Amino acid sequence: MTFTVAAVLGGFVILVAAIAGLLVQRRALRESLEQFRLTANQAPVLIWTARPDTSLDYLNSFCEQLTGRPLEQLRENGWLDFVHPEDVQRCLDTYMPAFEARKPFLLEYRLRHADGDYRWFLASGVPKYGRDGSFTGYVGCDIDITERKNAEDRIRASQAALEASHQEIQYLAGRLIEAQEVERARIARDLHDDVSQQLAGVSIALSGLKQRLGEYDVNEELQQELVELQRQSLALARNVRHLSHDLHPAVLQHLGLVKGLTSYCGELDRAHGVALTCVAEGVFRSITPDAALCVYRIAQEALRNVIAHASARRADVRLLQMGNQAQITIADDGRGFDATNRVERDTGLGLVSMSERARLIGGSVNIVSGQNQGTHVQATIPMHARVKLDVGSGMTGQLA
Repeated sequence: MTFTVAAVLGGFVILVAAIAGLLVQRRALRESLEQFRLTANQAPVLIWTARPDTSLDYLNSFCEQLTGRPLEQLRENGWLDFVHPEDVQRCLDTYMPAFEARKPFLLEYRLRHADGDYRWFLASGVPKYGRDGSFTGYVGCDIDITERKNAEDRIRASQAALEASHQEIQYLAGRLIEAQEVERARIARDLHDDVSQQLAGVSIALSGLKQRLGEYDVNEELQQELVELQRQSLALARNVRHLSHDLHPAVLQHLGLVKGLTSYCGELDRAHGVALTCVAEGVFRSITPDAALCVYRIAQEALRNVIAHASARRADVRLLQMGNQAQITIADDGRGFDATNRVERDTGLGLVSMSERARLIGGSVNIVSGQNQGTHVQATIPMHARVKLDVGSGMTGQLA
């Protein structure tokens, strides 16, 4: 085979050009690598690369500044010596499987600082590949997140303190309701045993005085005043008796929940002229005294709101047995309120009282209302429940 001088020279030129191209690429790669290392060494984060066998082959100079140790002690697997002992296994459990699966990873760990304290870092790593597609290891970056972790700890501590405070408030609310019931019972007994008896004595005395005056020539005006005084004393005695029953519904003990509610609705109807209906469906003989009192008080509070604030023409009370639960519903056609307004909803002590009573016995209250749309109060109470005031103190109590 014969080669001309021109062909040989042409091939030589091509070879030289190829070599020159490779040298340019190598120089560019070297310059790129130098630029990467220069940038990495100036970065205030930990930057590293690892071989396919997981050992570290590069760490930026910030690693040395942070740990106070030469980079030679950190390369290979030396970095593990500076990881918090409690975090080493967790790091390996994330790091090693990621290498095997060739997948990116994230992990949080503590690294010993040059001052001896441990700081939290968020490590992220991604696999890297050569031009031929072969796996060449990992490149990663670790960011100091100590301040974030400290902030999270403070938030958790604040949340724990808030929850403890909330539980304490709920416990105190329960004790307040319990004390309220005890005081109501005491006042009711005083009204029934003392004030009512005295009023009855006054009424009897007035009646006797009226009879004696009939024997004398007393002007008619004085007699009418005496009759009016006797009428007022009887009305006062009735009011005191109703107040005593409101404070401590002994009717629950003697007649049961259904008759107690029916009697209360009848009294309100007669006294205030609001058309009240009371319907009960189910058997409530086995309901506990705590549950019965809770249902009664919720109905009582809701109906008081109807009388005092709703400007309603009618209200319907429905007591329903649903398995082991009692459901009481009080619905009126009054002016209602904005139930979506938390301030308006939560400032009503009656609404808060109903919710607290239900919560203490493991029940719930749902209130639906709107401007000029009436109010619908529904409470669901476990029939066999007893009041629990236990909020971490082991204390319990009863509201009856």
